[in-house]
Amino acid sequence: MTRHVLSMVLRNVPGALARVVVLFSSRGVDVESLSLDPTERGDVSRMDVVVALPAGRSPDQLVKQLSRLVDVKSVVAVADHARNQIGA
Repeated sequence: MTRHVLSMVLRNVPGALARVVVLFSSRGVDVESLSLDPTERGDVSRMDVVVALPAGRSPDQLVKQLSRLVDVKSVVAVADHARNQIGA
């Protein structure tokens, strides 16, 4: 298993977190860490997730699927060099 860090901005509405977690669960993705915090703007929150994927599986497909969710404004996979600096 390899770790990948996903960072996203999502609308601050009831059920938004649940829809993201259901997407991970339905695809068999292990969530190792999840952080959700409000931003200065009251209508969006920032979410950082560390997921464990089987070796060789890229997070690209997961990023595409997350970006299709209505409540997700943006999502990016943090680059390898940045991930190594934070020890993930």
